[in-house]
Amino acid sequence: MENIARPCIVWGATGQAKVDYDILETEGVMIIHFFENNKNVTSPIDGVPISYGLKGLINFIDTLDGQHLRPGDIDCISAIGGGNGEDRESMARLMEANGFKSRSVIHKSAIISPLSKIGSNVQVLAGSIVGAFASIGNNTIINTGANVDHDCIIGRNCHLGPRATLAGEVIVEDNSFIGTNATILPQKRICMGSLVGAGAVVTKDVATGAIVVGNPARILVK
Repeated sequence: MENIARPCIVWGATGQAKVDYDILETEGVMIIHFFENNKNVTSPIDGVPISYGLKGLINFIDTLDGQHLRPGDIDCISAIGGGNGEDRESMARLMEANGFKSRSVIHKSAIISPLSKIGSNVQVLAGSIVGAFASIGNNTIINTGANVDHDCIIGRNCHLGPRATLAGEVIVEDNSFIGTNATILPQKRICMGSLVGAGAVVTKDVATGAIVVGNPARILVK
């Protein structure tokens, strides 16, 4: 999956944004502006300005004429990590609504089957594998070394933590989070908004909104 090197803006300026910057730099992509909702966050890259909220985005758009650019000339990435998938989606939609084009970020060491389907604003980090006939929904992060086997279906706004492993034909519904080193056995379903804890081994379906931990995974008792 190959992206054209166009100028890019990034919503988010903390850990996920730094990882995406590292990947994009190797592709020759220039990040020209960061945006954040938290005014206490500063730009992670010297020389790349940062603005805050919708007002900051509108002010940035107003400067584009002077640079002979339009929003349609610029790609955008919503780099909000962790279990904040809905926020990641909201910021991607905000930038798209103002004319920017969402793009995905794929590390050069990731292995992506040409038979898989990758949505927009998907971020696949170093050493990850996406197998044949797998499908990755919009705004999903496949973190370092994660393995998505054949025929898996990952919904929108999900996050697979480092070295998470999904065996064949697993379904992960929208807004779910799979923790570091978690393992999901074949043909299991992780229902919407669920959280699978780090190192958990999922041997049966996980209900909507559930938090499961352990080996075998069990519902967390509060």
